[in-house]
Amino acid sequence: MREPSFRRRAAGFGQRLLLLAIGAVLAVAGAITLWGGLAAPVARLTAPIDVVGRATPLAVTVDSGRAGLRTFRVELQGAAGSTVLAEEEFPRDGLLGSGVTSRSIEKVLDARSAGLDEGAATLVVRARDWSPLASLRGESVVLEQPVRVDLTPPAINVLPAQHYLTRGGCDAVGWTVGEDTVRTGVEIGPYFFPGEAGLLAEPHGRFAIYAMPQDLEVTVRPKIVAEDVAGNRREVPLSVAVKDKAFPAEEIRLDDQFLAVKVPQILSENGLAPAADPVQSYLLVNRDLRGKSEERIREITRSSEPRLLIDGAFRQQPGSQVGSRFAERRTYLYAGEVIDTQVHLGYDLASVKQAPVNASNAGKVAFVGSLGIYGTAVVIDHGLGLSSLYAHLSTPNVVAGQEVTKGQEIGRTGDTGLAGGDHLHFSILLRGTHVDPVEWWDPKWLQNRIAAQMTAPAPTPPRGTAPSPAPTASADGVAAQAG
Repeated sequence: MREPSFRRRAAGFGQRLLLLAIGAVLAVAGAITLWGGLAAPVARLTAPIDVVGRATPLAVTVDSGRAGLRTFRVELQGAAGSTVLAEEEFPRDGLLGSGVTSRSIEKVLDARSAGLDEGAATLVVRARDWSPLASLRGESVVLEQPVRVDLTPPAINVLPAQHYLTRGGCDAVGWTVGEDTVRTGVEIGPYFFPGEAGLLAEPHGRFAIYAMPQDLEVTVRPKIVAEDVAGNRREVPLSVAVKDKAFPAEEIRLDDQFLAVKVPQILSENGLAPAADPVQSYLLVNRDLRGKSEERIREITRSSEPRLLIDGAFRQQPGSQVGSRFAERRTYLYAGEVIDTQVHLGYDLASVKQAPVNASNAGKVAFVGSLGIYGTAVVIDHGLGLSSLYAHLSTPNVVAGQEVTKGQEIGRTGDTGLAGGDHLHFSILLRGTHVDPVEWWDPKWLQNRIAAQMTAPAPTPPRGTAPSPAPTASADGVAAQAG
């Protein structure tokens, strides 16, 4: 009797032990499952995509629970089949999974290289994690985004006109683009001059004033470019006669007094510590501060009125004499040794000390204040990216945002900044790039190169009033003085 009872007790104990083991395994599995997360991986587009073309940015982020991702794949499915755009595997790192709970992908899609046809398609993201539940649900579709494949670049039609361009100078051009265009303008080398809408009578017309900056070779040619939202791009070379120009050269000899007095003053005004060597202190100003000053000018001139504000040709300061010219190649010497070379990007105009400085044309004041090597300065926006700079002032008498007329006094000359004496540094800039003011002082050039190529639509007048004439860049003004 005792032996069967013992067997029954042993069997019952074994069953209970087995149940406990199974329960423990289930508890551990449940804990791991809960720890890793019950939900499948998820994906999101960090940048929206509606159209895919030849250069479309793709930014996708895939997230999972604590167990981490196991695989993911990004596909583009079209009528002709499916194309894998990106995929990755994440091996197990220990018992609990990969530990990679999030992965972001950033790449540029080229539907043409991927062999896709134009038309409707679907962007699909598939993913799998290391959660125990993943073996049940397998690889999941975690994102589906309908898109359209577009491989046709925007149309460009250049309006008929003759174009002439001098190195350091400007020209204007009009063209039309397809309605799907999101970015268009004139490219010349690394420079870009955007086209403005609403200035031409043609539907989808664009107009731009562009330049051949003085640092480019005359072999570089401008082209009109247009891009759509899918990243498709069309380029059309612009037929233009380009003329080279020789720029003057000058040697500037620095003396001890200038290095000992003027340079420390400029460094202090701009929060810079002097170097132990006076020559090195000068180079901090002539190189480093000069570069920072030009960066600041580009920031100031980045935004501009979408129409020309000028009243005829620009006007040189009355009674002024030219000291240094645009794009003058300067060599700086100290104690007979060359210590630096720079390009002078404007005109130095002198008359008498504390001479009145007049706005060279109508516009809106974009900046008043300290401007590095240019000292106290005023920048006026004339619209369409065109600006004028008045530097080394002793006293400005305008404020930012103020509208000014041509000939209005805006300040007095001085010797602030990197100036060896009282004078005005005058620059004209296009989209932050210095250009030759001589052209803009010339009424005939302005009429033939700018005004003749632009037709501004007349604004709709209020009811009951006579329509006003359309604004134009008329060419009445003062011709350039040779100086």
